[in-house]
Parts: sequence; C-alpha cells; structure tokens
Amino acid sequence: MRRRRFLSRVGVAGAVGTAGCGFRGGRSGDGASDAAERRFRVGDDGFAVAVDGGGFEPLSVRGVNLGMAKPGRFPGEAAITRAEYDRWLGLMGELNVNVVRVYTVHPPAFYRALAAYNRSHVDPIYLLHGNWIGEETLREAGDATTLSAPFDRSMRQVVDAVHGATTIAPEPGYASGTYDADVSDAVLGYVAGIEWPPAVVRETDRVNEATGYDGEYLAAPDGSPFEAWLAARLDAAVAYEASEYDARRPAAFTNWVTTDPLEHPYEPFQNEDAASVDPDAVTATGAYDAGTFAAYHVYPYYPPLLNETPEYVNYVDHRGEPNSYAGYLNGLVGATDHPLLVAEFGVPASRGIAQRDVHGRDQGRLTETEQGEILAAMYADVREAGTAGGIAFSWHDEWFKRTWNLAPFSDPNRRPFWSNVQTPEQGFGLLAFDPADAVPLNGAPEAWTDATAATPADPPTRLGDGADAARELTAVRVASDAAYLNVRLEFAGLDGEPDWDATNYLLAIGTTGSGARPLPYGAAATAPADFVVRLGGPDASRVTVHPRYDAFAYEYGAEAGLDLDRYRNPDPGDYTPLRLVINRGYTVPVTGERVPFESVETGRLRYGNGNPESPAYDSLADVHVAPSSDAIELRLPWGLLNVADPSRRRRLGDLWIDGLDTYEPIESIDVAAASYIPAAADGTARPLDAPTNLTHAVPGTDDDALRSLEFVPPTWDRPAYTERLKESADAVAEVFDRYAQGE
Repeated sequence: MRRRRFLSRVGVAGAVGTAGCGFRGGRSGDGASDAAERRFRVGDDGFAVAVDGGGFEPLSVRGVNLGMAKPGRFPGEAAITRAEYDRWLGLMGELNVNVVRVYTVHPPAFYRALAAYNRSHVDPIYLLHGNWIGEETLREAGDATTLSAPFDRSMRQVVDAVHGATTIAPEPGYASGTYDADVSDAVLGYVAGIEWPPAVVRETDRVNEATGYDGEYLAAPDGSPFEAWLAARLDAAVAYEASEYDARRPAAFTNWVTTDPLEHPYEPFQNEDAASVDPDAVTATGAYDAGTFAAYHVYPYYPPLLNETPEYVNYVDHRGEPNSYAGYLNGLVGATDHPLLVAEFGVPASRGIAQRDVHGRDQGRLTETEQGEILAAMYADVREAGTAGGIAFSWHDEWFKRTWNLAPFSDPNRRPFWSNVQTPEQGFGLLAFDPADAVPLNGAPEAWTDATAATPADPPTRLGDGADAARELTAVRVASDAAYLNVRLEFAGLDGEPDWDATNYLLAIGTTGSGARPLPYGAAATAPADFVVRLGGPDASRVTVHPRYDAFAYEYGAEAGLDLDRYRNPDPGDYTPLRLVINRGYTVPVTGERVPFESVETGRLRYGNGNPESPAYDSLADVHVAPSSDAIELRLPWGLLNVADPSRRRRLGDLWIDGLDTYEPIESIDVAAASYIPAAADGTARPLDAPTNLTHAVPGTDDDALRSLEFVPPTWDRPAYTERLKESADAVAEVFDRYAQGE
C-alpha cells in the first residue's frame, strides 16, 4: 500500500521533485527549461487547458485542498518547509491529484516546490488560488464593501506571487518573503474569499443600493449589492493580471450551501437559509474569454436541510441507492448555468463525531478505511452530477482545528500542540500526523520500555476456576504522547481472549487529586478516581466519569434534560457515561416534526489493532488484547479525560465553581488497576469472602483502598510527530484514476 511505501521513505534525505526552483527568466538555476505555455478557460462543461498554442482540451478537477498549518503551528505562522511541500506534492501526484487548491498566499517555498514538481513531471499539478479574508473581519465590518481596498490588495498579492514577482514584508498571520518562482503557467484559476456569513450578506444588501455592476471583464448587471461587490472584486483582480502580466484565467468566488440560491423550506435554522449569493449573477463580458464558474463547499451532514428535504433524502443516485448528497448536487447543478466546481467535499476520520448524515456519511466516528470509501463515493457523486470536478478537503490533518461540540473543553491558544482525536475537524486529511513516541497498540512489549511501571505488592485471590491466571496482574505500565494516555496491563497468563464472563478489569484514573472515592460496579473499594474504565469485552467496555466532573453535563445537561442536582452533588460510587452532543434539537418547518436533542456515548471503547503497519489496522481502536504477550493495552484520548492542554499538563477545573474557562495544573495522574469477577452483564462485581471483592490489584490495596501508581506526563514546546498517508488515500487514488482513465 502507498501508506507503507511512504513510511519507508519519510526519513530519507532529499524529496520528490526537487529539480530546481523555477525562477523567473529563461532558465532556472539547474538549467531546466521553462514550463510549457498554457492558457486556461471555462467552457460549457468545465475547465479547459491549451498547451503551447494547441487547442483547448477539457480538464476535470481531481483535487485536494492544502492548508497552511502543521502540528505545533497555527496556519498564520506559515511554517511549512520546502522539504514538506516537495514531499507532499510528490505524494499528491502518486494519488492522481491534478489540482491543488490553496486559500491564501503560502510561503515562497510552496511556489518553488510546485514549479520544481511541474518541471520534472509530464502531468502537472495545477493550482487554484484563493485569498483569505477572515470571518471575524467580515463580521466586524458588517458591510463587505468597506473591505474592498484590503480585499483587492490581497488579490493583487496573489497574482504577483504566482507570477514570482513580489516581495512580501513580514506581517503577523501571513506568509512573507521573496516570491521568485513563476507558476503562472500552472494556475488554473482563482477562487476568492471564504464561506460568506449570511449576516454579512444581509447587511451588505441592506445598506447598499442595488445598482448592479458593469466591469471590463466581469459584470453583475442585475446582482444584489453583495453579488455586485463580488463581481467588482473579481473584475479588479482579472484586470490587474491582464495589465501587469498580459494573462487572463478563470476566476470565481467561494460559496456554500448556506448561501446558495435555492429555496430550502425544510431548513430548521433560519440563519442557514437567510441569504443568497448566486454565482449566475456574475457573468463574463465579451472581453473575458477565460470565463467564470461556480465554486461550492458541499458536505453531506450540514446544514440539516440535507437530512430533512425529501427531494434530497429520497433521491436515487447513479448506483440505484438513496443518496441525499447526490440529490442536493443534482438540484444545485440543475439550478446553475455556470460550470460548477465542488471546491470542498469530505468526511473526517476521527474518534469523535459532531453531525450525523441520514445515509451514514457522518462528520466523524469513521475509520480511515470508511473515510476513504465515503470520499470515493462522494467524488463519484460529484462527477456523475455533471460538475467540473471536486477538491477533497483536505490534504493533511490540522491539529489547530476545533469542532462546535468540543470547542469549550480545550485551551484555544494551545490546540496546535496536541492531537485531539475527539475533534472531527482535525481529521479530514489524507495525510495523518502521528505522535512520534506513540505506542502502536498492538501488544508489542518493546514499545513500553520507558513507561512508568508498577508491580503488585499483594498476591491475588485465587478461586481455582480456571480463570485465575487472567485475573492475576503482574504489572501495569503507563505512558503518554501528544494524543493519548496509554496503559498496559500484564497478566500471569491470557489463554487466548479472556473469558469476559469470568473476569473483568477496572482502571481508576485520577487527575484532580480529589482523594479516595467509592468505585462503581459494586466494587468494594475506593480510589482517587475521576474516571473509571471497565474492560468487560468488546461490547461491554467504557470510560465513565465522576458526575461532578462531567463536562457534557455542565455544558449541555439542561438541554439534554439531565437532573443537574445529581451532577452537582453525586451519590458515593456514582459515575456517569461520557457523552458527546451531536444535535441540539430543532423543529422541521414544513412538517412541524420535532427532532430531539441527541448525544452519543463517546466513552464506549472499541477493540482492535491500533498499529498502522498491521493488515488488521483499525484507526478507531481503543483497546488491544494481546494473548501472545499476556497483555491488554488501551489508549485514552486526552479529550476524554478533560485535559485542556496536555502539552502544559493542564485540565479543566471544578466546573460548577469555576466554569470552563479556568484550567488547573495536573501534578500527576493516579492510575490503579484491578481484576474482578462480574456477577451480571452490567459489570456488577461478585461478592467475595475478603476485605474487597476485587481479585487482584496493582500496585495493591490497603484494606479496601486501592493504591495508585503516580504518572507524571511529559510536557513539550513543539510536538514530535511523523507523517503517514491514511488508508483513505488509496481509495481516493483509485477513484481519481478511474475517472481520469474515463476522460
């Protein structure tokens, strides 16, 4: 698989496609000749390219979106290196990508790397370039027309950068440097702006007169004030490139479902259908044969109209299957005169989930394999709908990202420094960033050499029922990395899979220093436990939390209908499931149907092999049973344990006193492990004729109190990580190749 080939060469000196820098002028420093002369335009069905004076040939987009962040860095730091760009572009080529889209000006290294790649490959990677205008900047302005000058300036900067003819002075939040690589012969077009906030569209239309716009290259004669403003911005950019570089190429603006021109009577949230921006309102003049197009970001799970509109939900796709995503695309293409590019599509491979799709294309809780299957199916939907192609979001995972249902529980200033696998927004990439020191979760004992360990101080209780060896703990080992707290339990003997009817295990985990608390499941013992893990087999394993430390209950409990007194003042031994909200409830307009508040139990643990190099790899695995090494391993995401910033060892404080904005230091993490005999399917412990009904404990017990191993997680300034193509990359490569062969 490509994933394994990539792992074998990550550390090799040099990179793919580094044959020179592509400087402006007759030849680059290594003597390579200039790139082919290309012209670009939009025809009736999509993009077309003419090479060296030849005729125009159609080009269907098989793309990826490339952001500017990496682990340990916010995107505004522009910290991606030349070697990384070289390597990534090489991998994109292997995956049959023919277009890379960027949202803003990248560092000069990107353009040099793209020029070098295209000189050394017969099939180039084309560039769709955007300019960034922050959502908060737009919201603060209200009227978008007040931002015309900085918007135009940013587009001129884009044009100069792709022609390798500018030097950008340092400015916080933006790339800078000398742009001397001319990649203009690979620039397929421009896609300006962001997903427009409806409030800004409405305010712009409210305060400005609807006079339309009549420009040299682009016009919006009957456009709304916002549409006319966009036409003027694109016209200014096209005019600048024409006057400065005698070049013209297609230009469009970003759009999304929320501001599409369609009517959506089934949309329950007014703001998601309150404004319209119609690409058809902006047209090319006779002086602009490059043309314009429509560019939409379209995901399958949001807004809710995609799940509630019968026309979409019941739509039968080219496979003969119901498919709301294909249904929406069919409606959008049918209502759009311009060729339509799906400029973003995707689903994340993440442990957490944030939205459901009526047909299973959810925002999260997908394995890398499932992510690939869905991405391939979505690209097929995009192409079968008659579009100009699609651009997958995204090339790589982005640790700095937040998701609406988890954002309150982490420090926003430290998000890039650790991997929150609970956050779906982080996991859209085809390229993963794994913590460099992560244990593989495959039973290999050598991965735990440097772990903090404890052995039992007391002998086990033996019953002579054939399960004593599986109940006898010989060690517990604890380690951590930028994504997980990792725990390994070792036993006297695991004869195959444990007999879960005869033996279960408890882990007591304390981060707050709260002192001993009675344990759940009828365990006659106490421990300093904020969280308790029960291992009862693949269908009966979960993490629970002390009710007072349940962040879900604090933030969403009232909406979920919880008895909040139980959480403020819990009974002894009371622990509650860990949950994630995925829908806060709404009423569907047309039908009046009430869709209730919904959450999922995110503390349930999944069994599997977590090693990406294993044929049995499961990217969502939490627990691995390894009979060959008499061990059970588990990894617990920091986000499950209310850790707001593991890089600084900080956690959420007392929620009911301090709220969510106060972080407390973690001095150490208390970990105690025990085995017991379950008396019922719910994990209740069987009574024993002993001080406690636990059959063995590590480090040990003092009467009925579990002693704990104290683990002090390391801190870090910059996370150490490795790159890895996800399993999903293979599916994307295959579908891109299949459609390329059919063109």
